[in-house]
Amino acid sequence: MDIYEEAVLKYISEKHTRFVNPQYALKWDKTEEIGGSLPDYVVLDIEEQYVYIVEVSKASNIDALCKKVKDKNKNWIQPIKKLFPEPYCNWSFHVTIFIREENVDKTNLLFQENDVSVISLKQVNNFLGNLDYDSTCPLKL
Repeated sequence: MDIYEEAVLKYISEKHTRFVNPQYALKWDKTEEIGGSLPDYVVLDIEEQYVYIVEVSKASNIDALCKKVKDKNKNWIQPIKKLFPEPYCNWSFHVTIFIREENVDKTNLLFQENDVSVISLKQVNNFLGNLDYDSTCPLKL
């Protein structure tokens, strides 16, 4: 786990009603052709009744990450729904990606759905004591 993943972990676990599982292995189901992925975090927000799939990337080229997000149902949501018992499998699902500041605008244009959020890694740097933190930009998972 690198420093950016640690900052994101601190951010997503700030709320005490969240259960966070890092590196949640979703095995490939060859019959249904789903899974085969290892999201950085899977978060159960007990209060909001949401399952968040969280990915963190400091890479300048995020094409591979964007492909994973486009295939979110096959990669993450369907396998998790299959694995999780009730009531969790029936909760709302949301994908949140944390990426470099220069990739945020372009990525937001790709994912305008309500179930995907794009957040700059710069915005979570306050958890590391970074003076670059822009407190005018609210964080949301």
